[in-house]
Formats: sequence, structure tokens, C-alpha cells
Amino acid sequence: MTAAGDLIGGRYRLERPIGSGGMATVWRAVDDDTGAVVAVKLMHPRVQDDPDLLVRFRREADVVSRLDHPCIVRMLDQDAGADDGPYIVFELVDGVTLKALIRQRGALDPAEAASIASQVARGLELAHRSGVVHRDIKSHNVLVTESGVAKLTDFGIARLLDGMQDGLTRTGTVLGTSDYLAPEQARGLGVDGRTDVYALGIVLYESLTGELPFPADTPMGVALRQVRDPMPDPREARPEVPAYLASIVMRACEKDPDARFASALDMADALIDVPAGATAAMPVIPAEVAAADADTGRLVPARQPDEAATGVLAPVAAVAAQGSQGSGEAPVVIATAQRRRRWPAVVAGVLVLGAGAAAAVVVTTGGIEAVPPGGSGGSSAGTGGGGAVMTGMQPLQLASVTDADPGGEGREMPGEVPLAYDGNEATSWRTERYATPDFGGLKDGVGLTLNLDSPAVARRLVVTTKGTGGAFEVIAGEPGPEARVVGRGTFRDGAQQAALDDGPASGTYTFWITDLPPNAQGSGYRAYVSEIGLEGTR
Repeated sequence: MTAAGDLIGGRYRLERPIGSGGMATVWRAVDDDTGAVVAVKLMHPRVQDDPDLLVRFRREADVVSRLDHPCIVRMLDQDAGADDGPYIVFELVDGVTLKALIRQRGALDPAEAASIASQVARGLELAHRSGVVHRDIKSHNVLVTESGVAKLTDFGIARLLDGMQDGLTRTGTVLGTSDYLAPEQARGLGVDGRTDVYALGIVLYESLTGELPFPADTPMGVALRQVRDPMPDPREARPEVPAYLASIVMRACEKDPDARFASALDMADALIDVPAGATAAMPVIPAEVAAADADTGRLVPARQPDEAATGVLAPVAAVAAQGSQGSGEAPVVIATAQRRRRWPAVVAGVLVLGAGAAAAVVVTTGGIEAVPPGGSGGSSAGTGGGGAVMTGMQPLQLASVTDADPGGEGREMPGEVPLAYDGNEATSWRTERYATPDFGGLKDGVGLTLNLDSPAVARRLVVTTKGTGGAFEVIAGEPGPEARVVGRGTFRDGAQQAALDDGPASGTYTFWITDLPPNAQGSGYRAYVSEIGLEGTR
């Protein structure tokens, strides 16, 4: 157990924790060799055997070691193989995250918002020229000091544009945070510096309005809106936003990367180039940031030297399950080696919705019997192996039906659940849309939990769906390691019946989708359930 007073790497004496996430804890520490106060990011012992998280931790150290800019947090030391556990040492200066600043104050003054975004863009320009795409630009990962210096942190899921596999992204997966995710990133396509420009445009919108542009109930819903919905003009939320800043937001957040600023530096310059006649105040760039740009020939207004900042707050663990210090929000980490409950808001290939017709399905252990649309299918199940006839059964009264998503965020389109048992085959509950049949490797399945008004032995499931293919199970109880599977089947258009195994009475049964069918109303993979019910004995 790490504690205050411990010596890390034979040099850094820990004082107190100043931030913690799912992968690491950041400690305020003193360098015994120099007496300097630093921040030590120490990987949690419980995740040191996780190869994915080790790759991310080492990636951050490798990436940041290449970057030297006043708008990027500076790494001082690192050891990925230390006996005390992997650690990275960063400079430490008082400050807060931009997210915390917005939460405290609401919408920022336009000149201040422009200054912060311009500084972050300048740091990004260096990263992009060095072959690095950040991929997780968000207000949680921007640190702002009292003197106005903005610094970018957390390169844990950065992509090196060197033609090599990065060891993080897998087929059918996406890394990022849904609220700031560029459309091409949400779709699982290639990324470049313009992907970060889009995310910075979202950060600027948030700074100017105090809110995010694409609210939704789930991370998948947010990402879908990033792909589908037009970017709102920030003046709709805050009319006093200067027109030139609104136009910068709109250009940065174009759906087509070719329509955005060609580089982060182009965006940085636009942010401080206040048009003649504009009533907006001139954004002020801190002196040390202006000095760093001197060799580029770009002139920026500078603060007086006595206002210059001295450093930055230590970065906090954000790549695993917890997001940046104090954010409480996870990045969209799509498909890690372990299937975690939190979806790091993972967005696996979000695509545009379509429209289509309803259909129906029913499952059996021995086989699947198609039932004419709207028909009950009689009193027997599919022929399967034995073709047994079931007698004395009756419809089982449902007390409630709930969505089941234990391996994700605990919710799977809950607002549509009533449509699965409203007696109308024209309406449906649907899963989220995924890029692959196996949910992008994020979870074992999703489904609907059917709660009976009293325990009973369910002998047959009747379900109506859209699409064909995929697979599902019927579980007596709820999903879990000890789940008792009483039936299996595949999706097909039309009504189907599934014979279920005998067993003890249960008050709960779960329709558990283990393999998604192709989306019947568009691209990707998605299941639709128009009607669902159980028959059995009490």
C-alpha cells in the first residue's frame, strides 16, 4: 500500500495524493535530489498486470517525452519497470482543469475562452508536427493557471502517426470521449490532426456557452449526434458570443475534416485575429507562450512579464475508467482486454439511423419455429430434436420489463422498453447500434429482463423482432457467471416460439442477446424486439 513518506524510484518522496483515476494516482512529491516539488503519477498495483493499461501508461510517457512546449505539461522523469510500479514525474504548478473552471463560473468571457483555445491549439500544433494525435481533447484535459496559461495533458491514448500499430485501437473499436468525439473518430475511421481540431472546437463551444452541444442520455447517443446532427451555433445558447468566435467554432466542427481548419496553428491564429470593427476584446496570450511561437514568425499579443505563469497542475489518470482529476467522466475507451461495466463511453462505429418495417421472433433450445406475423403459433414449440407437445400452458403475466446491460453502463435504450410489450408489432425496443456483432468486444451481451407478477416455470418464449441472424439466450434469472440458460435461438423476421428447458420456478427471465444481427434499418449491428412474452405453468 503506497503511503505518504514512501520513496519512489529512490528519489521522489510522496507527500499527499492530489488526484486519482482508474489507472493511476497522482501524488504531490518532493524530489530529494533537487528539492523541487513535483507530481508523480503512480500506476495502481491492481492494474499493473493489465497489458492494455500498461501500453497506455508507457505510451503517455513516450509521447510526452517528445514534446516541449509551454502549452503541454512537461514530463521530468519516468520508469515503466520500477520495483515500486510504473511511474511518470511531471512538473507541478497550481491550477485547475478547464472543466472545473466552467463548472465554477459558467460560460467564460469570450476573450478568455479564445485565449485558452488558442494556447491549446499551439500545443497541439507541436504535437501534430511531431507525428502525434492526442485523440482525447476535452476540457478535463486542459489545465489553466491563475495567470491564464493553458496546458494540455493526458496523452495516454495518443496516436503516433508513424504507420505502426499503436497497440490500443482494435478492429471495431474507438478511443475518445463521446462529448468531444469527431465524426470520423466515432465511425472508427482514420484520424489526423483535424480530429483534434474538431474536439477543440467542442471545447471552445463549451467554454463560450457553459454547456456541451450534443446532450443525450447515453454516450452512444452523444456520439451518434456527433455524426448525424448539425453543429449548433454557440449564439443560439449565448447570443452575446462574438460572431467571429462563433464562426471559428462552426468551422472547427465541420463534419468533413477537409472543411475544417487545415491545422491547429491555423485555428490558433484565427482565434486571436479579431476582425476590424468587432466589439470583442482582444484575447491575451501569456508571454511564455508568445515567446515559444517566436521562431514560427507568428506574432501574438503577450501579457506583461510579471503576469507570466510558473507551471501547471499535475495531470491526472484519465485513460482507464475514471477520466481526469475531479471530472467523474470517463473517456470513451472502446474495447479493452477486460470487459468492464463502465463504457468509458465507448463508441463503436456510430452510423446514421434509417427506417424499416417490424418483424417477429421466437426461440427454442431444440430448434426455431417460424410463426406467421400476428399468429400465436399454436400450443407447440419448434420441432427441434423431440418435437414435444406442450399442454396446460398459459400466458405469464409480466409485472415489468427492464433493459439489461450489466457489462456496459447499466442501461440499453430504457426509454423504448415499453414498446417491446405494448401489443403493437409496429413499435420496437432496440439495442444501441454497434460496429460489430460482438458489441465491439465491450460486453458479453444486452437484453430485456422480464419480471413476472409471481414465480412460474416458463416453458415457451414468444418474441417478435426485425432482421435475421445473430443469437440470443433465455436465462432463468439475470445474466451473470452462474446464469441458468434455458433456451437459445437466432433472430429472424416474423414471430417465433422457443421451447424452454424445465427447471425451478423463477420470478425473472432474461432475453439475452449474445450476438447482434445486422441492423435491419441501416448500417452496423442492432437488434429490434417488437413484442415479447412468456408462456408456462405456475
